[in-house]
Amino acid sequence: MLEDVQLAPEWKIHPGLPGRDYHDPEIWEIEKARIFSRSWYCVGREEQLADAGDYLTHDVADESIVVIRGKDDELRAFANVCRHRGSRLLGEVSGCVKGAIVCPYHAWTYGLEGDLRATPNVLEEDGLPREQYGLYPIALETWQGFVFVSLAERPRPLLDALAAEPDGPLDYDRYRLGELRLAHRIVYEVEANWKIIIDNYNECLHCPSVHPELVKIVPLYRKGMVMDPAREDVGATLDEGLDAFTLSGTTSLPRLPELSELDGRTYYGYSIFPNLLVNLTPTGVMVYFLHPTSPSHTTVVSEYLYRPETIESSEFDPSDMVEFIDLVSRQDWAVCENAQRGVTSRYFERGVYPTQDSLLHVFAERYLAERDRI
Repeated sequence: MLEDVQLAPEWKIHPGLPGRDYHDPEIWEIEKARIFSRSWYCVGREEQLADAGDYLTHDVADESIVVIRGKDDELRAFANVCRHRGSRLLGEVSGCVKGAIVCPYHAWTYGLEGDLRATPNVLEEDGLPREQYGLYPIALETWQGFVFVSLAERPRPLLDALAAEPDGPLDYDRYRLGELRLAHRIVYEVEANWKIIIDNYNECLHCPSVHPELVKIVPLYRKGMVMDPAREDVGATLDEGLDAFTLSGTTSLPRLPELSELDGRTYYGYSIFPNLLVNLTPTGVMVYFLHPTSPSHTTVVSEYLYRPETIESSEFDPSDMVEFIDLVSRQDWAVCENAQRGVTSRYFERGVYPTQDSLLHVFAERYLAERDRI
């Protein structure tokens, strides 16, 4: 655990993670084994898998996972590997198979529920017990339209894990995320460690210098703060008369239903360890899926979600919100990449967390607890 550092009797800061934790290949291997292999890892949204046979594949801790909707309408996850000779079954990021998964090597055929159906040219007298050679199941649960998988053999229930999150994702049911639908997606390739991106998300000391457009509409961020001590939640109120996360602070899009007047002029953000960041705005929700691929690279998928009836309207145009958040995102990726270059320096031992970086300290403690748990 991180020890407190006393700089003077009247003030106190916390030490940051060691610089090597952001770039060392050995640390990266430990993270894959103890964090990404054990946690509930978010791979996408249920709406991507609307019909039987719809699938997506994703690498989690170097393991290729396939998530597929069965003929019984249930979502399941399996290791993306044939039980015959280990061939990769599905090579595309997403798609649809008609009725069965067929291995491209020897045509072993699996039902959408993972059962082994056919083994061409394997003799009946070989006595292969097909019932024992179905696809290897991977734990899968869903919440509010998000699909989570876990490589752990007996992961704790997803709702229990969410209830333990310090950001309180279960407190925002009024946004009805499960009913929202995708309207726009942007994929970013960020040359930075996944923890640097989360650190950046959890603080706003950088906002006045990095995000002039953002601080123009959010007064709290002009002070470098992410939490208003006058509020009990983690919301950031927009400037007087503004009601949207756009360059102008206004929009023609309708407000999400069931939101209070305060919600109608507030931005909320929360994270779900280790790879999901959720941004709630009055008119829609934007999420970041973080997919680390190395100690110094993270693929970030940004999705913009709105009410189905809003999307179906002939006047629907989310470009003002997309352009604004895309601008803020690219500003963030630039400073994250610069930080990544800096943490490799022999002169950077570790950083420090002043009071305004309290959320970074909370994350670091959580990260170390998970990473160092044998």
